[in-house]
Amino acid sequence: MKRLTALLLALLLCAGSAFAAEEESFESRLEKTFRNLKTSGAVLCVAKDGEIVLEYHYGYADKKTKEPVSEDTYFRTASVTKLVSGIHVMQLVEQGKLELDRSIGDYMGYEIKNLYFPKIPVTLRHLMTHTSSLDHRGGYSVSGRPLQQILDASLNRKANWYRYEPGSQYKYSNFGAGIMGSLVEAVTGKNINDSITEMLFEPLGIDAALHPTLVGEPEKIATQYEPDGNVMKSRARALSQEWDDTVNPEMHFRITVGKLWIRGRDLCRLGIMMCQNGILEGKRVLKESTVQEMMADQKGHGYVTVSSPYGLSVHREDTILKDRLVYGHQGLSEGTLCNLYWEPESGLVFALITNGCNNNMSRHVGILARRLYDLVWQEYGE
Repeated sequence: MKRLTALLLALLLCAGSAFAAEEESFESRLEKTFRNLKTSGAVLCVAKDGEIVLEYHYGYADKKTKEPVSEDTYFRTASVTKLVSGIHVMQLVEQGKLELDRSIGDYMGYEIKNLYFPKIPVTLRHLMTHTSSLDHRGGYSVSGRPLQQILDASLNRKANWYRYEPGSQYKYSNFGAGIMGSLVEAVTGKNINDSITEMLFEPLGIDAALHPTLVGEPEKIATQYEPDGNVMKSRARALSQEWDDTVNPEMHFRITVGKLWIRGRDLCRLGIMMCQNGILEGKRVLKESTVQEMMADQKGHGYVTVSSPYGLSVHREDTILKDRLVYGHQGLSEGTLCNLYWEPESGLVFALITNGCNNNMSRHVGILARRLYDLVWQEYGE
């Protein structure tokens, strides 16, 4: 009887240890994934059915001072800026200040057209779907040149255009996404950061900005690292760069490309809003029909004649989950990797921001993001 009791006790202890190991395994696997892909620092936020269920911090906001990443750390989101800017642009579309299928030259005050195909207008819908036919290898590559000197049709600068009709081919374009910021300034009469803050960030209680000096606590921005772990841009250097607070559509066409700084929780909340068809914590940001349009294939809409991986500034990603699309955007710059994706059917929102990691990609998505999404889906997905 004593031997039987001892055996049962040992089995219970083993079962308890196994259960404890299983309980620890999810965070352990997260930590291992970050470590194996040489992550300097990161925040991972996951929401389910409108509620944040995980906020995981890893590594350092600054490795030299050993300052850990925390809920207060701001990260640069790189190209996820395009998605957030697109949300604001669609607010202005709802207000009638911008139109998706009107020539962008109408807003800038001079004619803008693909000089090889002058009869087809270049529109906001083209910019948001990356089908504009703009070629970044022309004037865009020359820093400091005003937009009019690049795109005014009267200057006949064909080097700024590809030889295909606007709307007929997909080609990812930082140039096109940056012009969204110019259009916002042109129609609002406000600096792009002021406009997006007043209409999007402040109503939702989000502390974010298009320049690191403009966030609520600039001293808590993360140092940015290369994939090999070396410093790419220190906190001090980032904060030493001045912000142009004027209204200058001619020069502000590089901001909405990738300049947003935000905390992980707030980025996740924006994903929740999109996953909930435009509502966050009882506040309506966009109409449901607007969110659905942003997520939709734009082929056949306006002057778009091709299926693009992007709806209206929203990436339609079909390789993360086997049987369904996820929606959102990825940011990739030097060592930075940022991903915001939502899957409406399950109500799952995935927000990842790093300040440096091995950001190699697999099927156009960062390997780190793919591995973490797999773990998150196993834990919180359907």
